[in-house]
Amino acid sequence: MRASERMSGERTRERLALTELLRGSPSATTATLLELSARQAARRRPASLLEQRRRDGFVAPSTLDLRLAHRLDGLALAAAADYEALLLSPVAPLGSCSVVARTSQDRTLSTARGTEVVSDPTNVLAIECATRLRASPRAAARLCTIHQVLRAQPLRPVPGYTRHFRMLALAEAGRARAEDGFEVAAFARQLGVYARLLDACAARGWTATGRRIVVLARADASTLGDRVAAALTAVDPGAALERRELDAPYYDGLRVLYGASAPGTGDFLPLADLGRFDWVATLTSNHKLRYVASGCGILLIPQLFGGSAPRATSSGS
Repeated sequence: MRASERMSGERTRERLALTELLRGSPSATTATLLELSARQAARRRPASLLEQRRRDGFVAPSTLDLRLAHRLDGLALAAAADYEALLLSPVAPLGSCSVVARTSQDRTLSTARGTEVVSDPTNVLAIECATRLRASPRAAARLCTIHQVLRAQPLRPVPGYTRHFRMLALAEAGRARAEDGFEVAAFARQLGVYARLLDACAARGWTATGRRIVVLARADASTLGDRVAAALTAVDPGAALERRELDAPYYDGLRVLYGASAPGTGDFLPLADLGRFDWVATLTSNHKLRYVASGCGILLIPQLFGGSAPRATSSGS
């Protein structure tokens, strides 16, 4: 047999082996992936670790001081006192984002053990809410967390953007109520948390001026948008209100942005992103359940409104 034929046969066998590996469940492929990782690690040298630390944004530490982060954590958790606070695992089941929210798996960092590094805690909180409501469908869940999120999508070409950043996430799930009662209450409660957080930050010299609420509703959810807008105006009467049409299938008909004027330009800077999602209803196969979740990159507040604070910027809100 000629050498070219042997090489062709080897490549064919490799492709077949890879095909069988991809067909397997995550648990079935774990041993193979762990063996691959062990062999790759065995070939590494100390110099390669330093080189990766230099060039790889996944492993570089934040430019922000850890004490500042802990101060923000305390302010955020105090503002969310009405929510049960969870300390999430650094990893979640493989597909927590791409299956729950139907986004690309490429935005997360997958592991060799059938898990992925948490890239959006609102997805993980949806799984936690669904777990609780499957056991007690008439109950309600009101959860929050602060998590060091890591995302794998391409970074914006802006100095200081990082692959990991600190996020406050809020989540509420429960049965639908008349006149969108569940959603109206959940949106108002969550925006109230962010308003209290901005107030607490302002008391420490990190003042976000020109607050604005932007309500984006799909055409068939305009009544829901009206009801939520009225409730949010009462939560923060000093914030300007703006209405827009929603054109984003990621949300279940309604999205709310809450932010302030960017220093220097005065442009609207969204700090918190709130939305209604069908995730818990899908996870539980119970379409009477509603889910409202939100997130805020809390370290943006001292970075952008703190004057002498470090200027690095997170890769998400």
